[in-house]
Parts: sequence; C-alpha cells; structure tokens
Amino acid sequence: MRKLLIFLFCFLVLPVFAQNATPFCTRMSTRIQVKTRPGNPKYVTQYSKEQFLKMTQANFSPYTLGLTVAKPDVTIEVKPKLTQQLEQICVTLSDVTIEMNYPTLLVYIDKKYVPSSCEYQTIKEHEDYHVAVASQALAFFKKDVEKVVTDTVMNLSPKIVYNRGEIKPAVSKYTATIASALQPVLDHIKAKLDEKNAAIDTPEMYQATTAVCNNW
Repeated sequence: MRKLLIFLFCFLVLPVFAQNATPFCTRMSTRIQVKTRPGNPKYVTQYSKEQFLKMTQANFSPYTLGLTVAKPDVTIEVKPKLTQQLEQICVTLSDVTIEMNYPTLLVYIDKKYVPSSCEYQTIKEHEDYHVAVASQALAFFKKDVEKVVTDTVMNLSPKIVYNRGEIKPAVSKYTATIASALQPVLDHIKAKLDEKNAAIDTPEMYQATTAVCNNW
C-alpha cells in the first residue's frame, strides 16, 4: 500500500509591515487541521480472479476469493504568513491542513459470479469488512497524525528571507519537515491495516465462507 504525499502551497496571506517596536520574526502561530475522507468503494466485476490478481500485483493467499485495494493518500497543504520589515521578510506558517483519504478504493470480485448469486454476495460481505477496516483506520489514527504534526510545527522556527524568490524554498522546507515526521506514523498505520486484514484471511475463514454457498 503506497503512500503519496502531495505538497500544495497557497500564498494567500498578503505581507504586512511590522512596527519597529515589536519583536520581529521570533514566533510562529499555526492553526493545524487534520481531515479524513474515506471515500466510497467501487466494485469491479469485469475480471477473473487471475486477471485482477495479476493487474494489481497484490500479495494474496490461496484463500483469496475477492480483493480490496485501498491506497491511501495523505495531502499536506500549507499556507504561509508573510511579515515584512524594511528589507526583511519573515516567513511563518499560518495554517497546516492534513487530509487523509482513499482516492483508490476498489473491490474486485471474480466475474464468474453474478451479483444476484450467493457466491457474489458472500465475497462482497467479506470484502466489505476490509473496506471498513481501511475506512475506520483513518478516524482511529487521526489523533496520532494530529499530534505528530502539532509537535513538529511547534519545533519549527520562523525564517527571515530577503526577496520573494526565497519564500517558496522556505515553505517547501517546512513542508518536507512535516512530511518526514509523518512517515513513521503512516508506516505504523499500514502495518496495523495489514494485521487487521490478515486476521480474517485465514483457512478457517475461507472454509466458513465457502460453506455458505454451493457453486464455487
């Protein structure tokens, strides 16, 4: 399950001129939001099991009847705040928004089973469990992600630059720092998802599932 980090830079805050009597570029006040958008699964039924396993290059067991492909996407959106004093421009972050979602959430079911069949409905029920695991993981780990981002931002320092061409590299460095801090927790989420999914992809579950219908 691959994780994709997309960096969006939104320069929406216009520079303001600081008064000489106030400290310049000494603190960063940042609002942090973490959003989740699980999305809806798309059921794909035009391929055989052999075809969709080959297409997805997924790890599977001999007990695979269907396949859920959930590829999470973590987007980091930052909004800088710019404050200018004489020739100096102070770059800080006014907002950091993290969105965790599943732009790819596909459920493959062998084309030989028509939707009205017992076999199709049994496979769908099993795969819907995997869909629920993926969706619930976003909400479950939301606080962990929020804590990592909050702690990371608290340790960032304002950056003084001397021309507008230096603003984007400064913001990019902030974003890269946040992304790097997030990677361990994202790896942890993946490991837990694999663990939860493996818990029902067992010989016992396969036997119980196939016992429900007659035409496998």
